[in-house]
Amino acid sequence: MLGSAGFSLEARVARSIFWLAWSRGVLQLLSFATTILVARILVPADYGVMALASVFTGIAAMLTEMGLGRAIVQFRDLDRRELDTCFWIIMTLAMIAFAMLSLGASIIARWFGVPRLAEVLPVMVMVLPLTACSIVSDSLLRKRLALDRISQAEIIGGVVALPVTLGCALSGLGVWALVVGSLASFAARSVATFAFAPWFPGLRVGGGRAREVLDFSLTTLGVDLLWALREHADVLVIGKITGQVSVGLYSMAKDLALLPTNKISTAVNLLSSPMMAELQTDVDRMRAMFYRAVRVTAAIAIPTSVGMALVADDIVAVLLGAKWLPSVPILRLLSLYAAVRSFDVLLAPVLFARRRQRFLFWYCLALLVVVPAVTALGAVWDGAAGAVEFFTPVYCGLMAILTKEALAELKGSFLELWSKTWPILAATAAMALFVFLLREFALGAVPEPRLVELVLLSVSGAATYAAALFTVGRSVIGEGTQVVGWILRRQAAD
Repeated sequence: MLGSAGFSLEARVARSIFWLAWSRGVLQLLSFATTILVARILVPADYGVMALASVFTGIAAMLTEMGLGRAIVQFRDLDRRELDTCFWIIMTLAMIAFAMLSLGASIIARWFGVPRLAEVLPVMVMVLPLTACSIVSDSLLRKRLALDRISQAEIIGGVVALPVTLGCALSGLGVWALVVGSLASFAARSVATFAFAPWFPGLRVGGGRAREVLDFSLTTLGVDLLWALREHADVLVIGKITGQVSVGLYSMAKDLALLPTNKISTAVNLLSSPMMAELQTDVDRMRAMFYRAVRVTAAIAIPTSVGMALVADDIVAVLLGAKWLPSVPILRLLSLYAAVRSFDVLLAPVLFARRRQRFLFWYCLALLVVVPAVTALGAVWDGAAGAVEFFTPVYCGLMAILTKEALAELKGSFLELWSKTWPILAATAAMALFVFLLREFALGAVPEPRLVELVLLSVSGAATYAAALFTVGRSVIGEGTQVVGWILRRQAAD
């Protein structure tokens, strides 16, 4: 079957993987470098203020997008007036949200007891119009699987943000370094996205399917908004109960824990959403694509997260410094949570493609009601670490329900899913056991410098995982080899 670009679906996937792999690698390095360098200059309280401000701008961005971006991906052959309608709705909502958050910043700051939030939030909300102007362009690129352009725009944003953020931090601007760097990144990415997409807004609105698109987008908005509120609720709850220093430690630990898994799952999701939309009537191919996405994600996310939990104290000491050591227990807990969380983004595209957005709405509503409640109980009991201990098992239980529904739509089962992933879990268990024994009985007897210990444990853990996976999971190795071939040989994708 040929796509709009004249390539088969597999060829477009291969080409997209080439760009996603290299761009995500570059972005990973830029993100990691920015986090490590700036965290050594700033203090946890600065990250606490930024984390709270980002919650409000993130939720507002979700509201202004109104699910229209996903609707553009799902609906085929939208005409010019329908796209113009989407653009002007998004821009109007962005300006309304900009005004409301700017005027309400002082009230929000007083409620959280963080005075600096009243200064930071009115500036951070500039991100709303900056991103709104490129949502239609970004959605059109995703719809055509033109992920090379999306990847290039993301790289441009990251390249711009790093020197800006670091320069401001070295100049002693504190939290403003994070604010200015974030705005610079979003602005550069939006300009690049807008330039890459062959579409510019007109003044006409309406269209034959405008009502149908809005109906789909509003249901999608409900799902996305509830999902975003749930994702940010932990920061709000912990910030309110424990204060800005504790939430700063938590947000840094969360950034580190989710950094590798987020990049992997986000890249897979970029491919999964348009692919599932294109294959929505071919359940057998959807199921095969889904299992492959799960295996690719699991093969990287699970051992990475487990390994980070094992060496969390070394990571924090070497990369961030002594002032961040209180975040070690939180990082360990969040690393295990991140391993599970890396799969939730693979489930929603299946249900959206099968038009199960109403189920997703109620699922996300359940998450929003239950998870923040147990997070608050945990935070009262034992601060940020207690919050993670309480909300992780609840989240896993609810995610099992979501997985069951997605597998039902694909005519799959948990037993079949287990058969596809058990070699990865077995290899990860072997890696964890080896690293634990090495640390306790070899390196523990002769203490090494932190950096040396971190390198030894990381290298030996990776080697053990690779050897174990080669022994029990050669099919996973074969798939990985094919993906690596797509990454290294661009001509195979063209």
